[in-house]
Amino acid sequence: MKKIFALLLSLLLLAGCGRTQGSRPNTPQQPDASSAPGETIDCRISCRMEDSLLLLPQEGGELITLSPRNLVLEDQQGQAMQPDALRPGMCVQIDFDGSVLETYPCQLSGATALRVTGEFQNLVPFYLDRLDELYQEDEALNSDIEKVALDLSELGNISEEEKEALRYLVECRWGKEAFFSSYQELCDQGEIDRDRPYYEKGIILSLACKEETQDGFAVSGEKWRSGLGAIGYHDAKVQWKDGEWTFEKGAWFIS
Repeated sequence: MKKIFALLLSLLLLAGCGRTQGSRPNTPQQPDASSAPGETIDCRISCRMEDSLLLLPQEGGELITLSPRNLVLEDQQGQAMQPDALRPGMCVQIDFDGSVLETYPCQLSGATALRVTGEFQNLVPFYLDRLDELYQEDEALNSDIEKVALDLSELGNISEEEKEALRYLVECRWGKEAFFSSYQELCDQGEIDRDRPYYEKGIILSLACKEETQDGFAVSGEKWRSGLGAIGYHDAKVQWKDGEWTFEKGAWFIS
């Protein structure tokens, strides 16, 4: 009887050990790779383009376009907000999967959320309006043009990335090839004959700023097609007032 009891006890112990080894109840499960956290990027909203935002990375880099329609949106207080409440001049942080689509402007892959983190004084929409104003003035100078040369070399109060945003927006708005160049450079490239100054293929839009103060500056603008076909203004006063840039332009000059 003692031998039978000892044999039964041994079998029970072996069976118990087998169940413990097979179930491994204390072993942590490995995380699913698809649930791994992505990345964030800090950007500034430069301009709105229909249903998309044109963004500039805070640390520099290429332009980004992003549709906010299917994202989780939060304001600075962490409250939910609507896409239409996003505006140029906001600093934002975006969650995405870490991949960037190689388009131009580039796009963030797998974007899921956007949070407003602050504000900045954004001059891109202001200068876009000034360029549009020059383009629309004396429309006869635009006859049969294919190109728009932008001379922003004396626009010292915006970054090179913001100038590129302006170039891209100009190209989208008017459907013309837009690029950076000056009258001198176009002459050097043979696009304009110095002896017969006329830009057959396009126009030159120039903006320059000076006299910067704490709350304003002066801006001059010009549209040039030929030696006898140009229009513009000098030293228009610009001030930051009631949360926006105000613009007081004097008389146009015509040549």
